[in-house]
Amino acid sequence: MILSKAMTRFGLVAAAAALMLTLGLAAAGSASAQVLPAVLYGKGLTAGQTVAASIGGKQCGTATVTAAGEWTMQIASDNSCGPTDGAAISFTVNGQAATASPAATWKSGGTPSDIANGYKLTVSQATATATASATASATATATATPAPPKTGNAGLLGTDGGNGGLWLLLGFAAVAGAAVAGRQLYGRREG
Repeated sequence: MILSKAMTRFGLVAAAAALMLTLGLAAAGSASAQVLPAVLYGKGLTAGQTVAASIGGKQCGTATVTAAGEWTMQIASDNSCGPTDGAAISFTVNGQAATASPAATWKSGGTPSDIANGYKLTVSQATATATASATASATATATATPAPPKTGNAGLLGTDGGNGGLWLLLGFAAVAGAAVAGRQLYGRREG
């Protein structure tokens, strides 16, 4: 008899704890995602060269090439160049325009698609053509950067990213399960 009362009390305590945990988690709401910096890096340049990255003509940062020919930099979301998801990143090497392969775009936590080698920077060489009037023209080709795919909402419930409803449902299930288990155990001891 004493054991059955103790088990009933344990069931009630467990149910109360589950209810409090559920309410606490539901009240906590959803956390906002961290915005990580984009990480840019590459290799194959000459030691001491300066690599600069820009978005929309505004410089985001610079890096000095190491003795191993490698460079790295990070562009945070609050950088003064105003990075936004999918914004094209342009590079210069020692002040001369450089083409990045693969094309670089800013993304929170983004890294180059070629993780092992990073971005390969090729300094653009303007080609000059002499004419009878001694004028020169430079030829440049612009390429479009594809927009990154939309990945959608990975949350379990709702479109705001919160899953408080799921925690509430699990809490009620835990309370109901504890109550049923306590009642069945108490019923067996009485009978």
